[in-house]
Amino acid sequence: MAKALPRAGRPPSRKGKVRKEFWLSPKLLREAQQCLGTATERETVELALDLVAFRRELAAGASALAGLHLARAD
Repeated sequence: MAKALPRAGRPPSRKGKVRKEFWLSPKLLREAQQCLGTATERETVELALDLVAFRRELAAGASALAGLHLARAD
């Protein structure tokens, strides 16, 4: 069986990835792609998911700092 060559823009490895199929609004996807400055729809979805995870990390960090009392260094 012949090995398939990767298409342009596709990462060389799918290791650690899962295949999913979604029905998405083309208008919303285009808007997200423009806002994020991504080249492909796949890159747009991956970056948007990364940003959601980062937002959660920021919220956790802000919550941890909320009870912290800081003293001036000077």
